[in-house]
Amino acid sequence: MDRFTVQYNITCYEGENIDEKLRWICLEQSVELPEEVVPQKILDKVTGNVGQVEQQSENQFKVHIDWPVENIGNDATQFLNILYGNISLKRGIKITSVDWSSLTGLLKGARFGISGIREEFGIHDRAMACGVLKPMGLSADELSVQAKEFALGGIDMIKDDHGLANQSYAPFEERVNRVAEVLQKAMTETGILTRYFPNITTAGSKLMQQYELAADLGADGVMIIPELCGYESMHELAQSKLDLPVIAHPAFSGTFVTDPDHGFTPSFLYGELYRAFGADFTVYPNTGGRFSFTPEECNDLNDSARTLDSPFKPIFPMPGGGMKRETIPNWIKEYGKDTIFLLGASMLQHPGGIRKASEEVKEILQN
Repeated sequence: MDRFTVQYNITCYEGENIDEKLRWICLEQSVELPEEVVPQKILDKVTGNVGQVEQQSENQFKVHIDWPVENIGNDATQFLNILYGNISLKRGIKITSVDWSSLTGLLKGARFGISGIREEFGIHDRAMACGVLKPMGLSADELSVQAKEFALGGIDMIKDDHGLANQSYAPFEERVNRVAEVLQKAMTETGILTRYFPNITTAGSKLMQQYELAADLGADGVMIIPELCGYESMHELAQSKLDLPVIAHPAFSGTFVTDPDHGFTPSFLYGELYRAFGADFTVYPNTGGRFSFTPEECNDLNDSARTLDSPFKPIFPMPGGGMKRETIPNWIKEYGKDTIFLLGASMLQHPGGIRKASEEVKEILQN
């Protein structure tokens, strides 16, 4: 029987026993019944099997559990239910990794990945930068002026702020149309196309329609928030014939990663899970910015997004959340060239304006 392996960090609190907690996990994520009322043939068929258990401290353990692939029923959403369904309601269970080798028939990963994006962009040997259109409240025309300034300054790509949706002051269709139009015009001056990724996050029933509209209006890719749209929806976009690469944004995901003993590690959620479900770029809050990720967490995340040990294409980490223009050279040394730096406020704060800021970033990246 094919099985897939999940690695956990398990914390035992007062009154808990590691063997009992692991047996509970194996039952709760399968039969969801006491062991004594389930026929043995069913237990053998569907429950998890505990593998390696390594004690890390007095009450913490690193554990591998194997799960039957058949329990997934060839459904990516059911995979998520098996991964972290009812056990998400019990304290002290943190997922750190999955062995994806048995799941490649179910999940396909990114359509483009790092090599595909580099081929599309024609940029093969350096890190890149992405500007952000913001803030909410600007009109579509005002946002298109920002886009033009980014493009004339030579920025590689721009994306909508994740708060931009279909508000009356900058409706989605008008905004995407205007931005795509000015970027094409800017290319006639610079000879370089700045790529545009609008935010298409919406209800799952409307997501494909929004994706198709973005393609029709001239977008070069799209951005979604997987925790709002659904991971499987992102996976469907990645397999679409329209061939638009996907940025995954981490809004609404904080409770998965901020508890040290519970949820997911950042490297698993943003590096592994987003990658498996089709993201070409994974946005995350860089250390030292507005959020509290550690340098170790960021480096682990980058490694998970790009490791060749995964069956899925390596994808671009996109650190943001307070990234400064002047620190890019240091981050390139730390994170490497297969990184896209997400720049928002520091571009808007430049005394010379967005175009001057973009010119400086371009010079940094090309030297």
